[in-house]
Amino acid sequence: MIEPMTTTRRIAIIGAGLGGLATARALILQGFEVQVFEQAPELADFGAGINIGPNAVKVFNALGLQERLHAVSHEPSGIAWRDWSDGRLLKRVPLEDSGGRFGASYYVVHRGDLHNLLAESLPPAVVQVNKRCVGVELRPQSVGLSFADGTEVETDVVIGADGIRSAVRKILFGGEGPRYVGTMCWRTLVPTSALPPNIHDGHVTHWTGTTREGFVISYYVRQQSFVNIVAVRRQPNWTEESWSTPSTREEMVAAFADAGSVVGEVLRNATKVYKWGQFTGEHAEQWTKGRATLLGDAAHAMLATFGQGAAMAFEDSYIIARWLAGHRDDPERALAGYEAVRKPRATRIQAYSRTEVAFKKLTTPLDRLRREWVYLRKYGTTTAAIYKNIFRYDPVHQWQ
Repeated sequence: MIEPMTTTRRIAIIGAGLGGLATARALILQGFEVQVFEQAPELADFGAGINIGPNAVKVFNALGLQERLHAVSHEPSGIAWRDWSDGRLLKRVPLEDSGGRFGASYYVVHRGDLHNLLAESLPPAVVQVNKRCVGVELRPQSVGLSFADGTEVETDVVIGADGIRSAVRKILFGGEGPRYVGTMCWRTLVPTSALPPNIHDGHVTHWTGTTREGFVISYYVRQQSFVNIVAVRRQPNWTEESWSTPSTREEMVAAFADAGSVVGEVLRNATKVYKWGQFTGEHAEQWTKGRATLLGDAAHAMLATFGQGAAMAFEDSYIIARWLAGHRDDPERALAGYEAVRKPRATRIQAYSRTEVAFKKLTTPLDRLRREWVYLRKYGTTTAAIYKNIFRYDPVHQWQ
């Protein structure tokens, strides 16, 4: 006997990170009943700065959040690469006319501010905390979820947006967990009031020196009241239990003793400092099984080299909501369509991000020429063309 098809109403999202909350917003706007289950005990202010490229900003515009995003963000005038010994400009991607060139603004924002913005856009009862998913049971017309606290939930569709260490992915598809890639970074915020005037020029600036062991990225957040710092260094092993752990300003400064005066001045004025191991995972060969699918880092974990990890999750969020809305009577078809549309782009940008790791520590014109040669040989394109392709993409319309 063939069971009658039922209309999809209830959607569960595992993980209340940026991708999970954006997906909840997109689905609610399409009229679905959404519940988000988060294993942490609270939705806390966490992390540091994050880049939101024009491709991702188009999603926020479609979700009705453009004014709120603009209010908590900073618009950089460009992306710059500088020699940290003397501040010499090596390369620049202008962003002054980002709207005209790419179809939307380019923002940098504190991750906590962005997370709060998304959380506040949802009805109060949507997110449940202290809910660690330990079981996913695929049924003919539904999905059963079980949690570590002993509770169970039945839903029409489940979306695993629970990050690089995804429980949903492990339960459904198995496979190895994330792997350390051999670099770690310090993250910190530096009060602008503690720095000399005009020490930072408003760009997202990549600072490199004569060593190939590290680089520093700096940009304004919180209406230019802070400079966000990401300081990356090679380290063969990551022995910490967590991939994020408290550090000190002194440890960070010592690791970049060869940095120039500008970078050194900024680092010496850092406040609370954390260090992170950088991890990645292989792209999931399969995202979808029945009425369950993966989204964001759970499906395609990315290194931060092109600043597209969160952006890809935001693109996913809008497109999966549109697929489910377009096929309410056939969620399996909707999820398969979402995977077919999203996987090629996400996998390609994931590959770019891994290739770029070797070239983040550019030091000479020969290094930059070699970088372009590698991209032409592997992908048939230049890095300038890659940025244009990433930023110009319109996830609201172009996928259809």
